[in-house]
Amino acid sequence: MSKVLWALTLIASCALAEIKWAPSYDAALVSAKQEKKNVMVMLSKEGCPACDYMENVVFEERVIEDAITKGFIPVHIDVHTDKVPSGLGFIGTPTFHFLNASGEKLKRHDGGANIPTFMGILNSVKKP
Repeated sequence: MSKVLWALTLIASCALAEIKWAPSYDAALVSAKQEKKNVMVMLSKEGCPACDYMENVVFEERVIEDAITKGFIPVHIDVHTDKVPSGLGFIGTPTFHFLNASGEKLKRHDGGANIPTFMGILNSVKKP
């Protein structure tokens, strides 16, 4: 019985992991100032396998979702349909830019990453 309860708890906790994306880059900067957090910008495009992996595997992990929620205001920008803010370049997708609340770059990561690697990236960004 305890194994069944543990499995159900694990499934429920995974199902509840959901990143709350800011509606726009400007809104993310405003929220970052108000909440004293950094900004995590994800540049992606539809049909990008590495972007799908990040969204469907890495971002579904509770520890990743918690780290992003505690330290960042995340914003997702599709490079084909949204305006990419000046200074946030990319070679391919996904590209992650980590900024402070004033929009100054702290770190950039090109490409997808597995859960431990992305957790290391999040932990390496200077806290506000």
